[in-house]
Amino acid sequence: MKQLIINADDFGLSPGVNRGIIEAYQAGGISSTTLMVNMPGFTDAVRLAHLHPELGVGLHFNLTYGRPVSDVGLVPSLVQKDGCFHSISENSSRERSEIEIELSAQWDRFIASGLYPTHLDAHHHLHQVLPEVYEAMAQLAVQENISMRRLQQPHLLCGNPDLIPIQVDQVLLDTYDADHGLQKLLGYLHHLPQGSTEIMCHPGYVDETLQTLSKLTLERESELAVFCNPAVSKIIQGLGIRMIHYGLLESAVKEPIPTSSIASGTDNASPVEPVQSLKPKKSVSQRKSFGKRKLKFHTLQRRKGRQRVLPRIKTRIAMRKKEKNR
Repeated sequence: MKQLIINADDFGLSPGVNRGIIEAYQAGGISSTTLMVNMPGFTDAVRLAHLHPELGVGLHFNLTYGRPVSDVGLVPSLVQKDGCFHSISENSSRERSEIEIELSAQWDRFIASGLYPTHLDAHHHLHQVLPEVYEAMAQLAVQENISMRRLQQPHLLCGNPDLIPIQVDQVLLDTYDADHGLQKLLGYLHHLPQGSTEIMCHPGYVDETLQTLSKLTLERESELAVFCNPAVSKIIQGLGIRMIHYGLLESAVKEPIPTSSIASGTDNASPVEPVQSLKPKKSVSQRKSFGKRKLKFHTLQRRKGRQRVLPRIKTRIAMRKKEKNR
């Protein structure tokens, strides 16, 4: 069974990014996203997530954009003099205890929104780079029994069995904004290995908010076009790949059922199918046909029973007549 999570990072970054992610979801191109709780588009993203409850939403832990959710005085190693996070390009040392404080604050803000994270990952893949970020996130994921984005380059902390959360079998961290982006994605789909895979992407629309925050702008619109392309959902369906989100990962592994997993069209359409019963449902005609066969079988059984009983009755009658004649 091939199970696929296509996750759009940066939900909550800006209204334009939010709109693009929802359009990609409605087109059947993604099944999951991760939410930044300290960015200008947070409130809008929460509203959209409540309107689309089948979309998996995880926490996109952020230590490189904007200001911390926790009190700046509690996390001095995470911020610059102006109170904003150190950028990804800065070679700064982040204290493990302060990472935990900010992670807890971002988690609490997520929960306060009325949502519950399906999984954890980190903005700018910081947990892929810094062991102390990985350790803090992995500890929270294990504690809350949720999934976490798999590492491409494991570091020594992954040797601790207590710090290995639920995760997919493989992860593809790539970009799809070039001219051959669609062909690249379709190639990945055609060669998807067995088991569970996450494909990461960054679809979105460019707006003024995004332009002030991120250098990744027009590339998002290029990726949006790729993941909204009808060929993507068509190929996923044709190859029998099951689209899930991280909240369904454990149940999908325990109960791997092939389903028609992509829906597209209206706002109410959901590209994620819930886990279904292993027992297939019969159509009305199948049930009628089965009922006729069952009735015919019982009729034949009764006839056979009568055929076996009648000779015995005749024999008993004949024996009684002989006894009377004696």
